[in-house]
Amino acid sequence: MSGPHLVLMGPMGSGKTTVGSIVAERLGLPLVDSDEQIERQHGRTGLELAEEHGVPWLHAAEAEALRQAVEATEPSVIAAAASTADLEEIETLLSGDDITVVLLVGDVEVLAHRAKSGKHRRPIDVAHSQELAEQRNERLLPVVDGVIDVTTPAPEGIAQLVLSVVGD
Repeated sequence: MSGPHLVLMGPMGSGKTTVGSIVAERLGLPLVDSDEQIERQHGRTGLELAEEHGVPWLHAAEAEALRQAVEATEPSVIAAAASTADLEEIETLLSGDDITVVLLVGDVEVLAHRAKSGKHRRPIDVAHSQELAEQRNERLLPVVDGVIDVTTPAPEGIAQLVLSVVGD
């Protein structure tokens, strides 16, 4: 890995937490999950916070969680919410030599089905998600070190692909 942080980005259901846990264990690093950070800081899930304060508020909280994780000095694997790609300063935040970014992508219908398994997630509008994913992916490409299609591989296989991007 080129630096202390490995950031996994992708939409809900792409396996950021599941794959991130496997990769973090293999690299001997802690996993920093934005969903867990937000729940710890605010005492409620992202779904509850979105219902209470609105989706833009949740996205701001997700952006702050990513900033905090990236600014931490302890090396880590960071599972970042896809909404953070909407930050205007995303390129600056993730472009340092001390950060490796892997984008997890996949068939939106498959990811939407997977995302239903968590009670902390908002329902997904598949048509809107496809358009949003394309916009976010385009914005992230300048800072991404690897793109992995997570539609069919099992988490172990995806973790292996992530490790190949970081050179481990």
